[in-house]
Amino acid sequence: MAIKFIIERRENQKAYGTIKWQEMNLQSGAISGPYGRMELPEGLYHAKKGMLLDKPSNDGFCDSLKNCWFQLLAPQFSTERTELGIHPDGNKIGTKGCIGLIDANTKAWYNAFKAVKEAYIVVEVIDNSN
Repeated sequence: MAIKFIIERRENQKAYGTIKWQEMNLQSGAISGPYGRMELPEGLYHAKKGMLLDKPSNDGFCDSLKNCWFQLLAPQFSTERTELGIHPDGNKIGTKGCIGLIDANTKAWYNAFKAVKEAYIVVEVIDNSN
């Protein structure tokens, strides 16, 4: 199983694209950046089982239906970046380097991460914006 975040364009220090989890039949628009250290670096990550965190409903990790969560990502390359993840893009548009899902209802993504039986799911970030 693998998830792919394909960056399709860059605008105002934000990376816009599509995130796909083919095996779970999920696809969403997504954004990364411009806050913190900008967008998520290209490369491979692991979305580890058991690292799906529920977040408070007044947080920037909520969709418009108040599904509030954060799936931690572990980079599989050397980086000083920490606290990277996938979550609904709530509050202000953009993230601090995570992948923010731009869907009104992200419950299907939450349920898919919760149902993972493997130790981790590979997440690949690909830049096709050029």
